[in-house]
Amino acid sequence: MDKFYPIYMYTPMPEMHNVMVPVTSGCSYQKCLYCDLNFRQKFHLFKLAEIEDYLRKEKIKYDNMRRSPKKFTLLEGNPLCVKASYLEAVFALIHKYFEVGYISMFARTSDVLHKTDEELLRLKAMGLDRLCLGLESGSDEVLSFHKKGHSVSDSIRACKKLERLGISYSVYIMLGLGGKELTLAHREGTAKLLNEIKPFEIVFVTTVIFKRAPLKDLVRAKEFTRLAIKDVLAEEIYILQNLENSTVIKATHKTNPLPLLAKFPEGKEDMLRKLKEYRDGNTEKELRKNEMRKWQVWSKE
Repeated sequence: MDKFYPIYMYTPMPEMHNVMVPVTSGCSYQKCLYCDLNFRQKFHLFKLAEIEDYLRKEKIKYDNMRRSPKKFTLLEGNPLCVKASYLEAVFALIHKYFEVGYISMFARTSDVLHKTDEELLRLKAMGLDRLCLGLESGSDEVLSFHKKGHSVSDSIRACKKLERLGISYSVYIMLGLGGKELTLAHREGTAKLLNEIKPFEIVFVTTVIFKRAPLKDLVRAKEFTRLAIKDVLAEEIYILQNLENSTVIKATHKTNPLPLLAKFPEGKEDMLRKLKEYRDGNTEKELRKNEMRKWQVWSKE
């Protein structure tokens, strides 16, 4: 995999244990203010011959391990942007070497909306399922500020399209994305958005001011004020309190103040109790110390 991604690779959290298949590197959009994951990395589409060579070697590796993987994830930032015919060729290569249960990938809402029903259904017939959409917020003001490139309406239309076609999906939500200035709009809009769609899993991550991300300059210019940790927890609590979906909440990412996982609605009250106890049982200074310790460990991993 180092041949394709020498530094790191970006994969959906719900699919991180799948067999990863290199198809693209980087993101085709690259305009979100908060993101540095593809810093100065030109979007690249790998050749089918390269992909097949990788799959052939993976097949040998798994045969030697006497394992038969059936779950696959196409890399990287949003492979669904690639032409449907090319994706079909990649899917065919995976089928050539493995028995396929499903094939997942990251996608932008625009990728879903730009594909026709017929294209998505052809991919579905070849195994497409469990797409992962980076919705991030239910506030148009927040999405516009971060130059996300889609609206709340786009998010809903993309999700409803997948639901209508029978393709399951998970979504990413970014706590703290509105900063102090837009926290109310962010949490209220996000709770409303999540109740209008039906993801099988909602992944929470917390906004980080990465040193190479454009958002850093807005922080320095005092145009974006990052939230205190207690306020991040307050956002998460508000969203979850108002969530009426039957889904899985995966808030286990290391950027989150308190990593948690729960099935809703069964685990709702217990998760809320833990979040409130962590928020109310610590001062902001104590919470920041916990964060610093966590990042020190993370930097060594």
